[in-house]
Amino acid sequence: MTEAPPALPEHAHALQASQPGWALVTGGSSGIGEALAAGLLARGCHLVLVARDAGRLEAARARLGTRRTEALALDVGDGPAVAAAMAGLLARLGPPAWVVTSAGIAWPGRFLDQPLAEHEAQLRTNALGTVNVLHALAPAMAQAGRGQVVLVASAAALGGFAGYAAYAPSKWAVRGLGEVLELELGAHGVRVLTAFPPDTETPQLAEERARRPAFTARFAAGHKALSPGFVAERILAAADRGARRVAPGFGAGLLLWAGRPWARYLEAVQRRLLRRHPEDSR
Repeated sequence: MTEAPPALPEHAHALQASQPGWALVTGGSSGIGEALAAGLLARGCHLVLVARDAGRLEAARARLGTRRTEALALDVGDGPAVAAAMAGLLARLGPPAWVVTSAGIAWPGRFLDQPLAEHEAQLRTNALGTVNVLHALAPAMAQAGRGQVVLVASAAALGGFAGYAAYAPSKWAVRGLGEVLELELGAHGVRVLTAFPPDTETPQLAEERARRPAFTARFAAGHKALSPGFVAERILAAADRGARRVAPGFGAGLLLWAGRPWARYLEAVQRRLLRRHPEDSR
């Protein structure tokens, strides 16, 4: 039988009653995660920022303001470490009001060339890292009967995009997890929103662009990346209205709401490019 989550400490109930609560943001040291953290801080939340790089975390904490912001250097792909860290936060702060899983890595590559280790790394961080965090925190949220989960997937989980055979499956997994948790956690009063942002001007995107195969770079040419602030604003607004899915930007929105017809069109565009530039696929 599944064990019941531990009873919440009395000071945790008092903390939740007296303020908006606390928010955990993974991938909170830059980009979309940091922008979402800023939005939650403006709402009065106490922040716990999570990322692997302690130096980048402290820099983000300084930018956001240190009074209500904590930094926790942690690899979300390390299940035992995540479980221990989350248990400590629950004991001290009680169940979170917000859990935002924005930690992720994007290493594009040609499937015929990309090593298995890069597939494994992206699945470990993007998919399993999301599961690790929620597996540790969701029982307490369900027991409390409240809270908002935001899963940051990707527009790459809305269609087929050449060059992302290692990255896209990890985000499709996040999408699938979100659809199940909408039902299961929703039955306990916990809301779940899955976000599908397209290219967003972040440090990660700069690294990603440098790794893109020629056919991916050609397809992406001319597509304007969104700002992290715009993406975060749309995600928080969607959470406020109780939405279950959000895709910031026109193109990603079409992929989400028009579904397969628009995805098929984009796939056809990629096929034409590959036929026109066969050298790109070698």
